[in-house]
Amino acid sequence: MQIDFHHAVTYVVSRLAGLGHDDASVVAHASQYVDDATQDGALEFTTGERYVRVTSSHKTINIALNADKADNRLVWVPFHFMPGNEAPPPGASPDDAFYYRLMCKPGSRIARDMMRDCVERKHLHFGLHRLGIALHTFVDTWAHQQFIGAVCDINKVKTYAVDPDPSYCKDVVYGALTGVKEAFERHIANFLPVGHAGALTLPDLPFLKWSFTRENGEVVARDNPTDYLKAAHAAFNVVRRFVAGDPDLAEVALPAGDAQTLDTMLRTTLYIEGERRHQVWLQAIADGAFSFGPTSLSYVEQGPGSWKMDALNQDPLDEAGVQYSFTPGFLGSNWKMFHDAVQFQRLYVLHELLPAYGICAS
Repeated sequence: MQIDFHHAVTYVVSRLAGLGHDDASVVAHASQYVDDATQDGALEFTTGERYVRVTSSHKTINIALNADKADNRLVWVPFHFMPGNEAPPPGASPDDAFYYRLMCKPGSRIARDMMRDCVERKHLHFGLHRLGIALHTFVDTWAHQQFIGAVCDINKVKTYAVDPDPSYCKDVVYGALTGVKEAFERHIANFLPVGHAGALTLPDLPFLKWSFTRENGEVVARDNPTDYLKAAHAAFNVVRRFVAGDPDLAEVALPAGDAQTLDTMLRTTLYIEGERRHQVWLQAIADGAFSFGPTSLSYVEQGPGSWKMDALNQDPLDEAGVQYSFTPGFLGSNWKMFHDAVQFQRLYVLHELLPAYGICAS
């Protein structure tokens, strides 16, 4: 998934679930910032304070980091490809059996347990930020299903096919997704088979119906708009439980009118670029397309208005040796609380949640 879902749709379902604008904005911003927090290391302050952050994402083109088996286990597994822990298929080799357990599955038991823990520990000072981070991982179990957050031959895609669905087959996006350029990029990506690299961004396009064939011959059919609406429904109920402080709160359906708007927008916002789809969603929210009424929402990744600049009072360049001026407000800043939550979440997933299922993946 990309910024249109991780930020805008997360905001929408959070509001529908009972969060006010300010809290829903924090949750949605944290959800998207999981993809944008690509820098790690220590920040040094002129008066002696120090803060060490870890990253929650690598850019897809960062070959060095994505090829590092130890490093990608600390990023892709806990934040983007939650293991489904399903039994390997009959005849799987011992080498492959563990990786099949790491394969991402939609709304898996492990993923639901992760969200339950967010509700039970909502009192943490970074509880809202952690909820956003965990929701990013949770909804990605629908988008990233059938792929593994590690360098693994099972991820290799031999061929893929874009379904000529009537909703987009006559649009320019269909030609763009079925051209020679995409086939070449897929071929190159298979040399580093981490996550859904071999399928490029096809899992991230909300409107798309498609299929792929693994190099081992397995054929997998995907219906993104149906899966994305299921993810929105599941996220809505998680936030309802968070608001109520009750992890056992019974599941209910999204309000019918809002569900229809979500479904329509997922199917008809026909842009390959996530940023362009994001702008359509922000405009719909501003226009009052949802039952909580018209609302102004924005997302600033870096520079003036960003969480990072608000926390450090300058636009950091992440260069070695740079020092910052410390202010008491840093400790309660959204940027620091996000990074506190990232570190907590990584430790929880890799050293508490997954080991409870017999998975050692750190």
